Amino acid sequence: MPLIEATVEVNVSLEDFDTDDLLEELKERGAKLETIGLPDGYDPVEGRSTAQLADALYEARRNGNDARALELCDRLIYAAIGRIV
Repeated sequence: MPLIEATVEVNVSLEDFDTDDLLEELKERGAKLETIGLPDGYDPVEGRSTAQLADALYEARRNGNDARALELCDRLIYAAIGRIV
């Protein structure tokens, strides 16, 4: 059987899809969703594991360093759901 390659252009924005839609699509394609979340060794900027990153966030909040805590919180949000704040 001959191989046929087709190119299709569609006018779709990623904003048209929410996280649940994307997760459902991944499930249908057989993705292992248990890997979605906070992986170990997440923070390449500082070379910290996810647990160390969460601990640093705790310490920043405890010490009243809100700017640092917010930065670390943004990194955890990105690790958990892949969205940039």
